[in-house]
Amino acid sequence: MQLRFIESDTLLQIRPEVYSPDHDEVFDVLFYGMSTHNSFWVQSEELYNNFLALGEKARVGVAFLVDDQPYRLAGELINTRLEGKYHLTLIEQITPLELISKRSQYRDEMRLNVRVYGLAPEDLDSTLPLVAPKKPEFSCEVFDISAGGVCLVSDNVFNSPFEPYFLLEFTISGKERFLLPAKLVRKGHCPQTSLFKHDYGFDFIFDKFPEEKHRLGDAIFSAKLEKL
Repeated sequence: MQLRFIESDTLLQIRPEVYSPDHDEVFDVLFYGMSTHNSFWVQSEELYNNFLALGEKARVGVAFLVDDQPYRLAGELINTRLEGKYHLTLIEQITPLELISKRSQYRDEMRLNVRVYGLAPEDLDSTLPLVAPKKPEFSCEVFDISAGGVCLVSDNVFNSPFEPYFLLEFTISGKERFLLPAKLVRKGHCPQTSLFKHDYGFDFIFDKFPEEKHRLGDAIFSAKLEKL
């Protein structure tokens, strides 16, 4: 799949790397056409109007569907122009176009240490700031993570009387610390990788503080861009 094969008016989602209260988290735009072999114009009055707030060379994630297949790439905002009634923004591609998973939240492979604490069901209604118990039930590694959930891997079997609710504590890029409630939804024998014997799937619970979902998504996105 190449950018030049995208049809005009294909819906794209543009997600800025850095969020500010001055613009929305995600911009729905329409593909307008190619400028060069690795840059393209999109049509959106909202994105056009937020170009200065986001800044020239601002990094963004771009996601879209072609024939029901999801693709993504990272890009930079380059310029804007008016063409008749169309408000156009130029985006330069900075990573290869990538076919991604069809799961509701794409998970990025990321190696993080995580501590798992027990969480009583009645504590699910707690509000921020959450406080971790003194001793974790389990310590292991993250295999992959998204703003929706996480897969943990270990050579040790994990069983706890607190199942299925836990607090997961981890830090992304050495600076963004998270302590999030989560529900254990799967136990497996590590089909994800041969390096570990067991894997555990958790869904994060953001009912009481949806802003943490946004912060987690931003931290994951920023960590990925740091590796480019």
